[in-house]
Amino acid sequence: MEEQVGALWHRLVTRLADPHFPQARVTLGEVEHRVAVLFRALGGDGGLQVTSAEATAHGARRGWLQRLAGSGAKVALAWRDDTYLRLPSALDWLPERALNRELYLWLAALAACAAPCDDDWFAVNQQLTLTTLRRYPGLAGRYRRLVNAHLAVRPAPERLPRDEAAAER
Repeated sequence: MEEQVGALWHRLVTRLADPHFPQARVTLGEVEHRVAVLFRALGGDGGLQVTSAEATAHGARRGWLQRLAGSGAKVALAWRDDTYLRLPSALDWLPERALNRELYLWLAALAACAAPCDDDWFAVNQQLTLTTLRRYPGLAGRYRRLVNAHLAVRPAPERLPRDEAAAER
């Protein structure tokens, strides 16, 4: 009985700690062909293969429930090297499947415009976004939809510690 209660407790805490939307999950396999076509159409290296990225430790602060559940310590990031365009094997960050499909395509567009760099990740991605939108203004609507959806699921700054609230704003 104790094991059953423990298992139920673990499932409950893990589910509560998960900031994702499993009902809106889109896998890379579902969109891989479209991602590859868009990536190449926007000037991405035609020799790169699209494949899934492994989850890696990200070092960002995890919420109390995530720490309790032991979740959220790793995330699969989009990146590319000389051989592969690596994307998460599944996306469920946004509450609608259509938005998660669009997110895959946005990541492909960013990758097509990306140049290798070793600078600050946040500043590089801001610049990469501006470059992508300048080169391909037709992607602006997709970008706005994704930003609005992302902002809607971000934590309210008033519920965060002061330093994190300032960064969130």
